[in-house]
Amino acid sequence: MMSQKAIVKTIYDRFCQPMLKQLEDPVGTQEKCLRKVLNRAKDTVYGKQHGFADIRSIEEFQRTVPINTYESLQPYIARTMQGEQNVLFPDKILCFLVTSGTTGDPKLFPFGEQRVQNTLINVLRSAAFYVVHHDRWDTLEGYRLVFPAPSSLGQKIGEYEVAFMSGALTVAPLPPQLQMLQTAERRRVPPLEVDNILDWDEKFYLSARYSVAADVRSATGITSNIVSLLRKISTDYLDRLLADPEVDAATKTKLRQASQDGHIALRSLWPNFRVLLHGGVSITPFERAIHELLGDIDLWEGYAATEGWLATQIYLDKGMMPYVGTTFFEFIPDDVEAAPPIPLSDVTPGKPYRVLVTNSGGFYRYDIGDLIEFTGTDPLTLRVIGRKASLVSLAGERMSEELILRALERTCREAGISFVDFALLPEVSAEVIRYHLFIEFTQLPDDLEEFTSKVDARLGQVNLMYGAQRQANVIHKPIIIPVQPGGFESLLKTQEKILGQTKVPRLLTLEISRMIPRLE
Repeated sequence: MMSQKAIVKTIYDRFCQPMLKQLEDPVGTQEKCLRKVLNRAKDTVYGKQHGFADIRSIEEFQRTVPINTYESLQPYIARTMQGEQNVLFPDKILCFLVTSGTTGDPKLFPFGEQRVQNTLINVLRSAAFYVVHHDRWDTLEGYRLVFPAPSSLGQKIGEYEVAFMSGALTVAPLPPQLQMLQTAERRRVPPLEVDNILDWDEKFYLSARYSVAADVRSATGITSNIVSLLRKISTDYLDRLLADPEVDAATKTKLRQASQDGHIALRSLWPNFRVLLHGGVSITPFERAIHELLGDIDLWEGYAATEGWLATQIYLDKGMMPYVGTTFFEFIPDDVEAAPPIPLSDVTPGKPYRVLVTNSGGFYRYDIGDLIEFTGTDPLTLRVIGRKASLVSLAGERMSEELILRALERTCREAGISFVDFALLPEVSAEVIRYHLFIEFTQLPDDLEEFTSKVDARLGQVNLMYGAQRQANVIHKPIIIPVQPGGFESLLKTQEKILGQTKVPRLLTLEISRMIPRLE
């Protein structure tokens, strides 16, 4: 059996070192990546229809292949649902992935062998970069807390299971390059059988019961899921765990020693906890809560989407770096009307871009709906600033999710409080234009009206157009509606969103806003 340290060293040498070489010439690597994707898919239904075999350059690719959305790929996806192979990609379909439905109805995509291989390798690269570059070998001596979505949702499309990405990866067959992992000790909690539990309360509690007994040194998952689990372990389960006959005496003693005022102090429970490997949603609203729960730990970000594992941190003091060898990227400047897509070679730091991806998953010039900006070009680093579909532009202000998060986080920090999450309901009528901000606070502001005024002012600072429209009284002062503790989780349950779909919809409809439990 290979040791954890030997496995990480092997992964680093075999997969991380080549990526560092690729990043020395990202433009050249992107050209090779595109050629490889097109060559693999040239004999698919989509590849034949769009002349993949005859494309010789990026410019020709952009002229020949249209920008795609889910709707434009739907006819091809429908054929795969009927059992047809070699439609969007040549390799065998393993299952269908479902998206979280954050900005609309959930979408379904076929998930093939090549994409599984690329995604698993990119996930492992991310962890290996952290351990090796920052000498965090001690994290391998303990356990990793994992909280993925289910690998089966109890639904089928023909012979195929329906799953979320994080769940599908836990049961996907390992590619030949990763066979070494089959004999590796699984130092993770909870065990795999907990992953597929569809009942929220049972899955949360069992994850807590297994993890409190372990020397947890790292955690990984969608940011909102992991933070929800950590909060529940800290605040909800002490008495239940102490009364649970399945919890051994030594663990109960450890829990009593780590308890404070009826809560479990996670820093005492897991004194060796070092890093949270997170992704899927912005860390901004959760960062303060994470440090309150776990102390001064490292936060290590990956850019994960149903469409691919797209970027990762390589160094703690820098942003995420794109996986230029497995996905071909294009970027549409979001601050220029009808701007054409540009390749990686032409991006400018500090500008917002929509992201198009082309990769082995059957995505060709696919608009994933994200907004990113580059934070540097030497090395090439980026950060996600929000979702295109979540932009609010009631009066030309083009307010992004990231800007709202920034305003809320700074205002809360000044007030000495924090918040769990937020959502926005626009109000547009002949009489008034304004934002209704639904916020789940961990502690209410002393003066909500004063807090609202400060958020309003901060929004004007982070978005100059908003500030100008407020001064002109085109946009009116926002209204903040405090949400009951657990209110957003209650909303997701009401919408029958199961674990893995725990991203709060940022942009609300009036109907959905009425389902959110409010504080009086």
